[in-house]
Amino acid sequence: RPAEALDAADLPPVASACGTLLTPMGEASFSDAEGSATSSIFGRREALFACSCPGCAAAVAALTLFAVPRRAAAKASLVAPPEEDLKRFDLPRNKQVDEGFARGMASGMVDYERAVSKRKRALFEKLWTGLPQEGVTVVEVGMGSFPNALYFKNAPKGMDLIGVDPNDSMEAYARDSAKRAGLTEPSRGMNLRVTHGVAESLPLETGVADAVICTLTLCSVLEPERAISEIKRVLRPGGRFLFLEHVLSETDEDFAQSQRAMTPFQVARADGCHLDRRTLETIKKAGFRDVDGQYFELDGFSYLNPTVAGIAV
Repeated sequence: RPAEALDAADLPPVASACGTLLTPMGEASFSDAEGSATSSIFGRREALFACSCPGCAAAVAALTLFAVPRRAAAKASLVAPPEEDLKRFDLPRNKQVDEGFARGMASGMVDYERAVSKRKRALFEKLWTGLPQEGVTVVEVGMGSFPNALYFKNAPKGMDLIGVDPNDSMEAYARDSAKRAGLTEPSRGMNLRVTHGVAESLPLETGVADAVICTLTLCSVLEPERAISEIKRVLRPGGRFLFLEHVLSETDEDFAQSQRAMTPFQVARADGCHLDRRTLETIKKAGFRDVDGQYFELDGFSYLNPTVAGIAV
């Protein structure tokens, strides 16, 4: 079955090395090198066969010795959002524009990412220490080209990672970032899926995520309140929401007025990006049990200088 662990009952009887018809025991999973569900490999409990003769025991030992380490099974099922939500939020896109924007985000945000790296590193380390140390499900809303891959070094092993983005041209860049960061190494056991979707109607069941990550995304959604409500919906009780977003200035009203005036132009040229949002206030009003967030200002990025970041539970 795609993206699911198989029960022993799903595997047919096979002939052992000695010719005895045997029934599989344990579990197997389906996963390919890209993390999608296609080719059979050994599961956490290898599909061993219950014959104890010396020939079969040797064969099983050899299979176990050379088995490929298992990637995480897909723990969260992808589901189709309601059709009315898709009509409302998943608007038609221009493929050529999407390709250009994806290319620009993958190569043109290096200085910005360097400027926020210290803050991001601290946030991600706090996130990882608050999660189980293996087998978690993490959703990144607006994964884009996946610059956050750099901060997964100390993430739990065996992670089911789901990237959601409305720009399908981002996937190749996201997978390349994951590979360069070493996240696709078999020893990590990560199952990476990148799927089309919008923040206002996430293609996931309720309560499936241990954590949701969202950076430089809530500026561009159509309805921030709805997007944050969806993030809350897919989180398990006690799940964590890591955010980092540029916002409206809180320290300079003249600059804030300029941000408001420039927002229509920014929306038109930067895939819906708004310069005038007060995202931390929106998150605080969303009903999280605790919101540990801070406002700060970068230097050298003009309208993107005012920023909020934190973790909500």
